[in-house]
This record gives sequence, structure tokens and C-alpha cells, in this order.
Amino acid sequence: MKRKNQNQKSGINKKQELELLREIIETISYNLDLREVLDRIVKIVSGVTKADSCFLYLIDGNNLILRASLNPKPLEIGNIKLKLSEGITGWVAKNKETVAIAKEAYNDGRFKFVNSLPEDKFEGFLSVPIVYRDKISGVINVQHSKPRVYSKTEVALFELVAKAVGGAIENALLFSEKEALKAALETRKMIEKAKGILMKEFSISENDAYKLLHKKSMDKRMGMKEIANAIIISSEFKR
Repeated sequence: MKRKNQNQKSGINKKQELELLREIIETISYNLDLREVLDRIVKIVSGVTKADSCFLYLIDGNNLILRASLNPKPLEIGNIKLKLSEGITGWVAKNKETVAIAKEAYNDGRFKFVNSLPEDKFEGFLSVPIVYRDKISGVINVQHSKPRVYSKTEVALFELVAKAVGGAIENALLFSEKEALKAALETRKMIEKAKGILMKEFSISENDAYKLLHKKSMDKRMGMKEIANAIIISSEFKR
């Protein structure tokens, strides 16, 4: 009877598994906003594992960068970086293998201490690679402040979640890249139009017009796009 209660406490039944997968599909599969996708993944994973902490790292070149956290960490998001194979997280990314540590994770030889994170003192540690089409794209970590035995069912489900969200993250990344390129193109067009206005108004060269735009941007501490937009609007009012 005692063993059964332990399983009920740490395990996940089939109904919960199906509910979790349904929630993943409904909330992130069609969401193309990367930040929302990552935040939602962290909340879903934390909820099913009742975690005290959850970190999500994404691959950027040869580094893993912290992109989402269950506990708000505005100073750390985007700034904490780990090399592949550095720390347990890096090891998981390099080897594409899950690591589950029930207690004293900080004593593991692979553990990487980050002084700004109180989670470094937590006991339980479960780290799963996010793999999409055989390519590693990130790592999800859940931590528990007290010792926690991660059942085979939990680990298997966590790995299933990681596979499911891998595609969503990949789609969100591609969408973000396209949006960035689109924004860059729009900015370029706006700057070109503003340069044309300045060249005509002051009878100056294209190079001098760009220098004038850049100087205004520096003086006003505003982006080139904002300065260009202001020049365009001003020109339209003069017509």
C-alpha cells in the first residue's frame, strides 16, 4: 500500500498524460510568438512536475542561452550563457540525453554554479534535451528545492513534451527571423525615403543625407527608423 501511494504521488496517469498533450497542442502548436511559446512551455512543464523552478535554454551558435524561467528573472534572461558540454545542461545538449538527479544535484561533477541563481542550492534536477528532426535546439530543466525521485513515467512524459515543443519552437524561431527581416526591410525603405526628402530639400548628396539622419538619431537618442518616420510625416504636412 505504501508503494502504491508513492507512485500516485510522483507518477502521472494516462488521463493526465493525454490532458497535458492536448494542452500543448492547443496552446503552443499554432502560436508563432517565440516569447509566448517559451513562457507557455515553462508553465506547462512546471505544472505537470510541480517544479519549484523551470529553465528553458535555446541553442545559439555554440552556446546555450537562458530564454525563459518559471520564476521571473529579467536580468538573467538572455544573459546567462553556457557552452555546449558546460554544466549538466550543456552535457544534456551535447549528448542529447536526459539527466535525472533525485537529490544533491549541486554535488554532481557536471553541475555549473551560477552565483545569481538561488536554484543552485536546489536538490532535485531533471534536464531534458529539446530535439527536432535529430537537431538539438535547446534544453528544459526542472528543479525541486527538496529531494525528488523522478519516476520513469514522468521522465518519459517530459521527454515526450520536449519532442512536441521542439517543432513549435522551430516554427516560432523561423517566424521571428522572417519578422526581423521584414522589419529590417521596412526600416531600410523608410530611411531611403527620408534620405530622398533631405537630398531634395537641402540639395545635398545621398551620403550627406545619411550622415544628417545619423546625427539626428544620435542627438535625439532615437532610432534611425523613428527619425526617418518623423521626416516623412513632416514632409507630408508641408504639401
